[in-house]
Amino acid sequence: MNESTVAEDVLANLAQNALEQWELRIVTVKHHSQRENTIYKVEDDRGQVYALRIHRAGYHDLQALESEHMWTAALADAGLSVPQAVDTRDGKAYATVKLPGTDQFRHVGLVKWIDGITLAQYMEQASGSVETAAVYGELGQLIADFHLATAGWSAPGNFKRHAWDAQGLMGAQPFWGRFWEIDAGSDEQRAALLVIRNRLFEFLTSLATGDAYGMIHADLNADNVLRSGNTLSVIDFDDAGFGWHAFDLAVAIHDQLDEITGQAHYDQHYDALMEGYRRRRPDCAHIVENVPLFVAVRSLTLLRWMQDRPEAGYTEMIPYLLELALDQAKSV
Repeated sequence: MNESTVAEDVLANLAQNALEQWELRIVTVKHHSQRENTIYKVEDDRGQVYALRIHRAGYHDLQALESEHMWTAALADAGLSVPQAVDTRDGKAYATVKLPGTDQFRHVGLVKWIDGITLAQYMEQASGSVETAAVYGELGQLIADFHLATAGWSAPGNFKRHAWDAQGLMGAQPFWGRFWEIDAGSDEQRAALLVIRNRLFEFLTSLATGDAYGMIHADLNADNVLRSGNTLSVIDFDDAGFGWHAFDLAVAIHDQLDEITGQAHYDQHYDALMEGYRRRRPDCAHIVENVPLFVAVRSLTLLRWMQDRPEAGYTEMIPYLLELALDQAKSV
């Protein structure tokens, strides 16, 4: 059952039931957003604000969700601004609650609310490309800090997350689905996508990992980065998993493509992001050189993501992104 097909009152009821498992006196519960997960903004009697996340069924099991919190806790310990989980009264990271009127269950987590406007909103309000490029320089530094902090962290033995590796991106059953079978494509386009997929799978299979690979956020788009004053925070770790650091950078810059924004600032934003990353991690040439390839990979994987999630509202963009992905693949 997709969360977008569940009645709003059913989800609201589930949220209220879940909150009973936390030692909090709740004053308000307001629906905040509905995409793949359902988010409620919650305030207690002390004025503390939280985000309650009802996780969609079938994407992550409980062990994988608990592992997400293990990683974000390590990032927070390293001084990075990320969501901080609040344990239930039983000391658990998640409550498992029955979906009212069904025999299904949902995992529900609670994190402290992070104030700020999204990077997407900031880009709309900014006065020009110099200002927006500067914030992408800051984002590049932040991503490098994420990677460096993770390199110094040892995941516990029970840690479990998916991988954005050769199999996860371009294998026979990629994590986001077989994009080369996209419904919106012609037979000729699907055949071309399969050739591209085979070529990229071979390349990624041979691509070095080492210090260029590890736990990454994997969805650093402009809606998942918040700005408050001079602080950048990162939210929504739902897609976090093991992958190449270049993929993290590629995802962060992908939604700034001139073809997507209708602007002409992509090169400035790209250069600023890489310069910021180099500032924190000067020995990163072997990472940065693969970012253009992973920008194309991001376009390809998004095709099936958009098809399989019509509720996200990107269906009309698929033919356009398909042409863009095919064009990008010519240079990789």
